[in-house]
Amino acid sequence: MNKPQPPGFRGPYRRRRIIWFLLSVTAIGLFYLSRHPDSSIFGSWSLPAYLKDIGLSNSSSSARLVSDAKLQAGKPRVQEIDGLLHFVIAYPDRRLNEEGDEIAVKGLGSVRVDPEEPVDLKVYSPNGDGDWEQHVKNLRDNHPLVVFSKTYCPYSKRAKALLESYNLSPPPTIVELDTRSDGAIIQTILGRLTGRRTVPNVLLQGGSIGGSDDLALLDEQQKLVSLLEGEGLKANI
Repeated sequence: MNKPQPPGFRGPYRRRRIIWFLLSVTAIGLFYLSRHPDSSIFGSWSLPAYLKDIGLSNSSSSARLVSDAKLQAGKPRVQEIDGLLHFVIAYPDRRLNEEGDEIAVKGLGSVRVDPEEPVDLKVYSPNGDGDWEQHVKNLRDNHPLVVFSKTYCPYSKRAKALLESYNLSPPPTIVELDTRSDGAIIQTILGRLTGRRTVPNVLLQGGSIGGSDDLALLDEQQKLVSLLEGEGLKANI
C-alpha cells in the first residue's frame, strides 16, 4: 500500500499548477483583447492616462495601423528629381551657383552643391518653403512634362518641335540649360538621377522617357499620345 504523501510534498506541486493556470488565463485574455479591442468583456476598462497621452487607445490595433498606412500611401513620395524640377520651375531667377560656387539656403547658409552627390531637398527650396507635398502636387498637376534642352542643339529643336505639334495641355515646360550659369551642374544632376547625361532629356512625371530619337520612335509607333495622356496631359491634334 502506498503511503500518503506529506503536505510539504503536495504544496509546491499545487502552487505550480495554480501559477500555470493563472498564466494561461492571462495569455488567453490578452490574445482576446488584441483580436477584439472594442469588446466589452472587461466592462469599461480603458488604458491609463499616461498611455493615452502618447497616442495609444483601446482601439490602437491593426485597423488604426492600416488607416495610417493608407494616409501615408496617399501622400506623394518626394524624390530628389522632384526637388530639382521644383527649383528650376519655382525659382527661375535662382541658380545653384549664384554665389560663386554656392547658393544661399535659408536655414543652411551658403551651400556648395556637388552634382555627383545627393543634394539636400532644402537646397532645392532655398527660400525655406518646405511644403513638399504641395510642391510635388503642383509638379504633377501643372508641369507633368519637362524638357531639358539647349537652344543650339538640333536634337533638342527636333524634340521640342515634335511635342509642339501635339498642342499639349498643359504645355511642356522647357528649361534651356545653356542659358543658365548652373546649366552644367543641373545636367550632371540629371545624369545621376535619370541615367541620361545628354540633351534633350524629356521628363514625364519625374521620369525620363529619353531624348529626340526616343520621342520620334514613340511617335512613329503611335504610342506617344497614349503615353502622354496616360500621365495627365491632353493632346489637341
